[in-house]
Amino acid sequence: MAVIIGSARIDENGRAHGGKAGDQTGKEVSTQNWYKHSKGWVVLRAKDPKKAEKIAKAMRAACDNPNIGYDQYQNTTLWNEVKDKGYDPAKASTPCETDCARLVRVCCAYAGIMAKDFYTATEVDKLMDTGEFVKFTTSKYTNQSDYLGAGDILVTKTKGHTVVVLTNGSKYDGEVEEPSVPLGARILRNGSEGKDVEDLQRRLKAVGYNPGEIDGEYGPNTASAVKALQKDADILVDGEFGPDSYAALLALEVDEDPNDIPETPEATEKGDVVISGGDAWIRVGPGSQYDKAGLAENGDKFTYANPDEWVPVLVDGRILWISGKYAKRV
Repeated sequence: MAVIIGSARIDENGRAHGGKAGDQTGKEVSTQNWYKHSKGWVVLRAKDPKKAEKIAKAMRAACDNPNIGYDQYQNTTLWNEVKDKGYDPAKASTPCETDCARLVRVCCAYAGIMAKDFYTATEVDKLMDTGEFVKFTTSKYTNQSDYLGAGDILVTKTKGHTVVVLTNGSKYDGEVEEPSVPLGARILRNGSEGKDVEDLQRRLKAVGYNPGEIDGEYGPNTASAVKALQKDADILVDGEFGPDSYAALLALEVDEDPNDIPETPEATEKGDVVISGGDAWIRVGPGSQYDKAGLAENGDKFTYANPDEWVPVLVDGRILWISGKYAKRV
């Protein structure tokens, strides 16, 4: 039996915006059979099964409510309609609009999971920041429906669409932690997937190599980064991450102690730093290898501390750091 998914899809004119409020066709917010996306899905599963059930219940209610339509320009009107009604889409009594990501946010709120506003490009990060979800990235979950469960949230890897699973797959077992092996326990090569690949990508990036997107998939970008590591270490350059490559990576990590934070300069010119270009991690040191201390959202302002490629800002009396790519003095 096919797995059923629900989502906000398109307006009555086949466009992203400009239609009338409410579902004019019965298909603007609706169900369909699960489909294999060409780039695969990222799967988020609520750690609490009861919350997963409520996410699915809310999506089902939204698909059944003709007052809920699709419009990217009016995408918060559903949220405003139900925020004083327990975020229950079934109680949307006035014609209103949403889009795929904002509808997922409403479903999560109905389940008691409050995430800051997001769109599909930021959805995975914002939902993971709640601490309520686990993320599955292997093909067992992303390229087939057998292991999916009601309440799972799927986000396309192209970050263009998101849906909620409404029925269990034939092999759904309620797993809330993706099985993984530690880095170094197997040879990684093109096509490898898993938490160990994601760990490798993060660690390569921390020591100066570019593996591309941190997605747990060993593709051409990760292979290129491994080749660069191998070349610098004067070992066999084949793009596969085995014992010799792991030893080369460990040697670099020994040289770069992430706890060896440089002396923080005193604040010089005072002023404001504004976050622009998207959300950005606040870190305890001037580089992506340092621990995260929080998330700065687009538009947030901080007290300026000192000019640098990584910008120091004052947060609750502590000098912390944000990438200069996002932080601009005003």
